[in-house]
Amino acid sequence: MKKMLSVLALSSITLVACSKPTPKASEDIQSIQQTQTITSPPPASAPINSTDSAHNAQNSLDWAGEYKGLFPCADCEGIETKLELKPDHTYTLTEEYKGKGDGKKFKTEGKFEFDTTGTIITLDKASEQRKFFVGENFLEARDRETGAKIDTNLNYKLSKELH
Repeated sequence: MKKMLSVLALSSITLVACSKPTPKASEDIQSIQQTQTITSPPPASAPINSTDSAHNAQNSLDWAGEYKGLFPCADCEGIETKLELKPDHTYTLTEEYKGKGDGKKFKTEGKFEFDTTGTIITLDKASEQRKFFVGENFLEARDRETGAKIDTNLNYKLSKELH
């Protein structure tokens, strides 16, 4: 019996010595807090996708080139429009009213300038100070007074001719 008690005692000591100690409750909480600190998202006050005011269409896009499209027309099939923007801030605007008249093309030339945001151009008085939003490989006609987007389902975009 003494032998059996010795074996039992020795077994108990071995089991206790080999078992992994469990962490204290305070260690568990600290571990969870560290994990949350590492994986938690940025605070709501942090800017997400903030606009970089230093980059705009004027200084970031290859805006010079030839743009073409068919603008809506109230009393014809459409106005075939070609607007060429040159690096020296001059332009050539060519318009042809489809299905009306003798196919005569109207051509105006002049200068344009970017607005303070660098995203909208205004043609000079020769082209009635029309405004266009400059996007990646397209121009979009805008309201002549405000430069705001025209609220319509009609197409007022010109696509850049890529060579």
